[in-house]
Parts: sequence; C-alpha cells; structure tokens
Amino acid sequence: MKMTDSPSSKNITSQATLATPAKHSPMDYKAPERSSIMESKILVSEQDIINTYSEKDKFSCQKYFEYKKLIQDNPALGYKKAAKLLGVKQGSTRWWHTKGEKKAIPNPLKVVQKLKEAGFLPFTENHKDSKLIFNMLGVIFGDGCVDINLNTFSFISADKRDIDLWEKDFKQIFSFAKDKLDIIEGGEYGHSYCIRCFDRAVIRFFVALGAPVGDKVTIKYSLPKWIFDSSKESRVAFLDGYLASEVSTPVYVDGANSTYFNNFSLGVSKIEFLEQEHRAFLKELERLLDSVGILTTGNINKNYSAGRHRKDGVFTANYRIFIRTSPKIVFLFNNYFQLRYAQNKKANLCKEIEIAQNAKQEKQGGGNMP
Repeated sequence: MKMTDSPSSKNITSQATLATPAKHSPMDYKAPERSSIMESKILVSEQDIINTYSEKDKFSCQKYFEYKKLIQDNPALGYKKAAKLLGVKQGSTRWWHTKGEKKAIPNPLKVVQKLKEAGFLPFTENHKDSKLIFNMLGVIFGDGCVDINLNTFSFISADKRDIDLWEKDFKQIFSFAKDKLDIIEGGEYGHSYCIRCFDRAVIRFFVALGAPVGDKVTIKYSLPKWIFDSSKESRVAFLDGYLASEVSTPVYVDGANSTYFNNFSLGVSKIEFLEQEHRAFLKELERLLDSVGILTTGNINKNYSAGRHRKDGVFTANYRIFIRTSPKIVFLFNNYFQLRYAQNKKANLCKEIEIAQNAKQEKQGGGNMP
C-alpha cells in the first residue's frame, strides 16, 4: 500500500512509498574483518565492545541503529509505528524516542559511549597508555582473572607492593573508574592480596582486547589475535605482564667447565581434558617469545606432581616450557623485561645476574659477561 492511500501516513513522508525499516550500513553493527582492523591499527573498535555482549544485546543494538536511520528518514514517525516496522516491542522504541535525560539506548552502547568519551575508542597502539594497558592484559593471562559473568576482573599477588603499583597504574589510566576498586586479603595456599575492578566498561574493554574469561585452568583460550602483528614494544609490554606471573627466576651455576643459568622456565596448571589445547597455547607463547629474541628449547614438560585433584573432581597437571639458559639469553631477558608487577622476582633476577658478572670478572680479571 502506498503512503498516499493512508491518511494517517501523510505526516510520515511526502514520498508516495511505504515507510519500511531502514537498513543501516552493515559496518555500523557488523564486526569488521580482523585483517581490516590490523591494517588501520585499530585493536578495539566500538563493534568489538558490542561483541562482548549476548546475542540479545547485539540484536538490540542492531535494531537501535535501524531505528535511528528510520527516524532520520521519517522524522514524524511515532514510536509505535517504528516498533511495528522494526519488529520490536514498543517499550524499546518508546525509550529510544524519549527526549532529554530520560532518553535510553541499549546497554552495550552506553559502555561504548563511556569508553569513547574517556578516549579509549577506537583503541590503537598509539594510545598514550597502551604499553601499561598491554602489561595489564598480560597479567590477566597470568595471575589475573576476568570472572565468567564479566562482573569483575582482578589481580592477585603475595607482594603488597605489586598490588599498590597495579592500583596506581589503574587509577592513572582509567581515572573514570578509580572508585570501582577494592583490595581483599586472604589466600588458600598462603597469604595474598587480591585487587578487583568492578567497572563494567573497563572489563568489557579488556575482554574486547583479548583477555580470557573464566577459570583459565579449565577453559580453552589463546593469545590476542593482534599480538603478532603489533610492534615489538607492544609484544614486550604484554609479555612483561604475563611473565611477571608465570616465569621462574633462573639460578646462576658456576660449573667446572662452563657457566650457565638453571631453572629458567614458565609453567601453567591446566586440566588434562584440554591438554592439547593447552599445549597449543604454550607453542603460541614460544613463538611470541621467539619474536622478541627470547629463545626456548621447544620442549613441553608435563608434571603430575605439580598438579592437584580439584574440588570439582577434575585432575590438573603442570605444563612447562623452558627458556634457553645461555648468559646471552638471560641478560637479554633482563634488559627487555622489567617484570613490573613482580618486583621481588625482578630483584632476584638482578641478583643472580650480578653473581654471574662477579664470577666472570674473577675468572677473566675484569669485564662484564657478554
């Protein structure tokens, strides 16, 4: 039926065509291909934030975009007619149609708006705090966690200094969420501190950036897809956060015929059911380490004694990869990685290197190790 055939339609448009749901450009609510994101150096877009929500929420955003276009083309259209044309409930379009402070938008778009106003969207490597953000992201892969319901993300450490530094960095970067933090003490296997963030926008931002969600011991996850295409500085920053959690401090050994470092490795406890997936993750990690010049042996060791029988009934094992222990690699590691959120571990590493340097000087009568 044409619009001229219906008296009630005269105020909608002067065109003799039926008002139909406007098809908004797919780029407004469809995720762009990852390759196009990397070409433009955008690591987190508005759509990436929307994609962290449920299908229902994403559908709501899609309909909101269509509603905006429909109203743009038909300014006099009422919310009831708009709801019918869009195939949504009138309750939705009524709030979208409301003017002033009471005007509502879908929840994902509220988070997008908050992050955009704070300068985090679109997010690229050129952001002034990108290196600290990548470091915090690495921590989430280690001693951090985003809970399964995306209500909190946290960092756990036995050293209060690391917690305090993480809190300082967080408040510097995400000043709009500085009041959404708390620190609790406890620990099932010794005393520790846990700092938690409750700001939903920050949580969704890290998830969109590639943070794993849920219990990392029992889920399948991988490194952020963009990490291998990022700059060396960004890769080092991410690894610094992860290694601060997982790497062991190498011990200098002054042997009769050679000098080297021992026990230079990193391990993760995982359920055996996902062993192949966990091995694949560690291979990815080895490739990332290699990309910044830190070579590994290529071996993955499985250790039952370091695992345990969990309360939920599943068994875990410890899977470990080994960094090459030549002084050159250890010294390079020390130069690259500050282990920002593991200050005691960094101090121990520097101590072992100092021992190695002193031993070298005694043997050769001066000079530093290469």
